[in-house]
Amino acid sequence: MPQDRMPQRSERRQLWHPTREELDLERVLCALTDAHRRSVILALLNEPEGARHSYPWFELPVSKAGRTHHFRVLREAGLLRLDDLGNRVLVSLRRDDIEARFPGLLTAIAVGSRPAGDRPAPASADLG
Repeated sequence: MPQDRMPQRSERRQLWHPTREELDLERVLCALTDAHRRSVILALLNEPEGARHSYPWFELPVSKAGRTHHFRVLREAGLLRLDDLGNRVLVSLRRDDIEARFPGLLTAIAVGSRPAGDRPAPASADLG
């Protein structure tokens, strides 16, 4: 391939991410049914807002293909932003979009993932 026809850095493949308006609750919840994918979201919830990490940081106990699959599902559900830098991918949580579209969802995920003894007691309903 001639040098002038070589792909430039700026022409790198861009990964598709749904817009905020395209986020679908069913797709988000389906993505969260897997424990490995939930662990990715929980890890990012424990990081400062805007934190970005490469795949190895998450230490998922799956094959490379499995890891790619889990991150693709989370990206396509709209939970993660993946920035392809060529030799690595940086992952970040789409907090603002998720919170705007589904207020309280991230808090519910964080609280629901704690051991039962660490969760706040549910409000009792007075049925009168």
